Amino acid sequence: MTNYYWIIARHSQLALEVEGGNISNGAKIVQFTKKSELDPTVDTQLWYFNGGYITNKRSGLVLSIAEMKIGDCAQIIQHEKYVPSTAQEWDYDYKDNTISLKSNRKFVLDVTGGKCDNHTPIILCYKHGGGNQQFILEKWNDVSLVENIVECIIDNCKFLPKLSQNFLEILNDDEYYDINIEVANKKKNDGTLMHIKLPNILPDIFEIILRYIYSGRLSLKEN
Repeated sequence: MTNYYWIIARHSQLALEVEGGNISNGAKIVQFTKKSELDPTVDTQLWYFNGGYITNKRSGLVLSIAEMKIGDCAQIIQHEKYVPSTAQEWDYDYKDNTISLKSNRKFVLDVTGGKCDNHTPIILCYKHGGGNQQFILEKWNDVSLVENIVECIIDNCKFLPKLSQNFLEILNDDEYYDINIEVANKKKNDGTLMHIKLPNILPDIFEIILRYIYSGRLSLKEN
């Protein structure tokens, strides 16, 4: 399974994205308000780290220095992979949270001027250690309680659940509920149906779980 991440600028709490969701070579990388994991356009903010390349989920293109010109204040764009790739390979430092150029580690990714505005370009700059050169990686699969629940059911349970509670009543309330998922095609040794318990779930979270069910991530159908 591919792990995708938001790359969050520490000083602004904004996410790196391909400007306008563009899928073309040369599109600028900017910072922008972090999108919800349920936003249909979130892919433009999700990145995959692989062998030094940082690849955008939507476009499949990698972080690159414009025109391959390594220097202070060079624009960061997305582009298909070059050979050689000296302007496209990066290292993430978990100690100081910088993303440095592998071929010249004195250069790192930088939010222009330390600004906190949407659409501020991402550039290459000499490393100085400021907050606008520090980036936090937030894993796409782990930031949401709902995502964790879905992954648990799909990966560990390996069966198709159906809900055993009256969810219409739940959605009209603001109390915490213990949700039971009854598994119609999975029986225990005593012949009774197996249940999955999700404790202390708010109605709005349960509503999102239902969205996953009806969008096909989980199924109400029996085998």
